[in-house]
Amino acid sequence: MVPTDEFTVRGSGPIGPYWAPIPYSWPNTPTRRGLRRKRKTRHWKLLSSVTGRIDIYLKQGRTETPSRGAAAWFADSLGLFTKQVERYSVREFLKRYAKFLSSIRQRHVLLVDIDYEDVSAEDANQGPDNLDNLLARVYDFLASRGEGNKVLFSTFGRTSHGLKDDLEITMEAQYNRKHGHGKPAIEIRILAIPSILVKKPREADTDYEARTKKLFLGVSDVGKAKFARRYENTAKVVFREYEHQLYKFFEVAKSTR
Repeated sequence: MVPTDEFTVRGSGPIGPYWAPIPYSWPNTPTRRGLRRKRKTRHWKLLSSVTGRIDIYLKQGRTETPSRGAAAWFADSLGLFTKQVERYSVREFLKRYAKFLSSIRQRHVLLVDIDYEDVSAEDANQGPDNLDNLLARVYDFLASRGEGNKVLFSTFGRTSHGLKDDLEITMEAQYNRKHGHGKPAIEIRILAIPSILVKKPREADTDYEARTKKLFLGVSDVGKAKFARRYENTAKVVFREYEHQLYKFFEVAKSTR
């Protein structure tokens, strides 16, 4: 491994490895023998975000394989051209996923996309609690266009574990009713940002810059390390709870993180 002056803090959340680089100066910078080099001062940076992913494999799906010609041979011999069809229609998925979102207080919908068409465009400014209204629009869309196959559902919310440990969370879920064999039906990606680092609704740019600069300068290197660990641990608890809640609303065969 090539030597580096960058220390990386590993997140320990339940949905896979994620990394938050925090550059700092090593105690002893390597130098060539007999040559003195002036040590460059480098400073820690605050952890800016924690990311994660949950993949959900559902029960009671079925597979579709070609029955004739070369495609059938490839499907039998190599597993190519085999499709997995999930038990839930797009409408049923949305119904269950909306209940999951309500249970974790993620009711601010940013985007709903069905088969690459933005269904939420006309209701983008409805406010932070627009889940029910957008769901009604989506059902109308499906009634007029057919069942659909691919869904992209993006939401925003905030934890309530205490002011110091709160996280602003953006979550994006993708559901494919028909997809490649062996792939997850539901893929959820999560981005969590410490609330203290997020610009407030009525905060001016200069005030925001002054506040974050004061925070950065007022915390020691050790404090910045503790800051990172605290929010990583909070994210670990939150992401595990999300995975647990998904099992309540879907027939899950397994999940991976």
